[in-house]
Amino acid sequence: MKILVYFNFFLTLLLLGTVSWVLVSKDTTKDSIPTPQDVIIETTNNSGVNDCGNECIKRINDAVSQAVSSMSGTIKESTKIVTSTPLSKQLKTQVSYIPLSGPITTTSSSWYDAPGTDFYLDLEKDYNLNALSSWEAYLKVAHSNGTAYARLYDVTHGIAVNGSEINLSNNSSLTQISSGNLSLWAGRNLYRVQLKSLNTFEITFGSGKVKITY
Repeated sequence: MKILVYFNFFLTLLLLGTVSWVLVSKDTTKDSIPTPQDVIIETTNNSGVNDCGNECIKRINDAVSQAVSSMSGTIKESTKIVTSTPLSKQLKTQVSYIPLSGPITTTSSSWYDAPGTDFYLDLEKDYNLNALSSWEAYLKVAHSNGTAYARLYDVTHGIAVNGSEINLSNNSSLTQISSGNLSLWAGRNLYRVQLKSLNTFEITFGSGKVKITY
């Protein structure tokens, strides 16, 4: 009889222990197994996409925009374009004149040396390498009949100055006639005015001047 009582008591303890173990195991398993919601939240957090939030992303974008603007301003400042005045505008053109006195008349139909018109000129030394020269004279023909010629003569080399010949036809009033650019030989040379009448009618050289532009 006692053995049966002991057996029932032992059986009861064993049953209670088993039930307790099952209950504990169930709670532990429940805590260790994540729910679908937990899985989603964990995955989302690990990705780092939504950790910051819209407000945080906006702040990051603002900060990036400010950095880019600051960088652009620095670049523009460092690459500022500096303009300079062209050399042609910095150097002021100057003009000088060599006067040639008159009046001088002649009826010669060959070249005649006009007295008192001699002058020396070294274009490069007296002015500069890029200096240009031309000349002009007041001419007239008596009775407005015929042609008056005038030119510059290089006495040093015994040649007429290329581009210096000018003329006036059938005009009895002193009229200004100008040449184009002269072609002068290098060095310091002696020059003078020469005159000629087409048909031996009197011609007049009123005055003239050589123009130097440099």
